[in-house]
Amino acid sequence: MKILIFLLFALFVSSLGVNAVSFSSDFLVNNTIELVAGSSRIYNLYLQNPTDQEIGIKIDYDKTFMKILDYREIYTLAPKEVAYKISFNVTAPNTPGIFQVGYTVSEVEPAGSGGGVPIRLKINRNFNLKIIKNPQKFYINYGYSAYAAIIIAFLLYVFWKNRNKKISTRKRKKFL
Repeated sequence: MKILIFLLFALFVSSLGVNAVSFSSDFLVNNTIELVAGSSRIYNLYLQNPTDQEIGIKIDYDKTFMKILDYREIYTLAPKEVAYKISFNVTAPNTPGIFQVGYTVSEVEPAGSGGGVPIRLKINRNFNLKIIKNPQKFYINYGYSAYAAIIIAFLLYVFWKNRNKKISTRKRKKFL
């Protein structure tokens, strides 16, 4: 009986013809953008308005790593607009690591809209920003270079001791 009521309710709701604002973005493998330290990349977001009314969209984002190229306080989407493109310039800091970056897309009431209590969409998305060292550059690991210096100093000491021992044995042979 509960299943029948649920199915009837689902059928009723689906017949209302509800349209909602939606958006899509560039595909990211493992939800990660991988950048070389100090470089940048464009990340696109596409807004869609399937409704018969003009709507306003506001975007809040992490300003530490991203910047919208054509920033507006509110993006106005025309009725039935399929893909309004917003481009983010994602910039990598100079320090390698993995950072979490996010943005929020929220629907706002356009100016001069009517009364009523509408339901407003608000969606938050996150992705990882992985910063790697430049493979074209040569990096020195100072921890390993300290070990190498100690080993070289030890080998020079052993060589010097061995050399002095050979010289002293030659002098003894001359005197005997």
